[in-house]
Amino acid sequence: MPRTTNQNRTQETETESSMEQLKMEALIKEQNPERGVLATADVKIGDIMTIRNVKIKEDDYGLTVTMPRTKMPHTDEYKDSVFFTDKSLKEQFDQIVQKAYQDSILSQVLDVDEPEEGMEQEDAPGMSMGM
Repeated sequence: MPRTTNQNRTQETETESSMEQLKMEALIKEQNPERGVLATADVKIGDIMTIRNVKIKEDDYGLTVTMPRTKMPHTDEYKDSVFFTDKSLKEQFDQIVQKAYQDSILSQVLDVDEPEEGMEQEDAPGMSMGM
């Protein structure tokens, strides 16, 4: 019986180390797609899969990442279509999605704030403040 326990520990260690190496990449797809949702994202997890329609919302706790949901046919309640069994992986996932959202917002602000080349403001003639 101890052999099985050691084997399980080895499998758990291998799983943990492979999950730590899992590369996640978020791409913001839509800004303000529906009421209460700031954006949606697609998140690529390694070369394994892509989770589509991850929602970014703002609530009392700040930015919140919610997984896609499915309506259950007989109970009319909603359940997450995808979920993490490991809390640290979910936290890592949330941070990557939140960072991608903040970067997309920042890039929009920078694109708007930067004046185009050759579009410098000139003082109107006769409107000088000097005496």
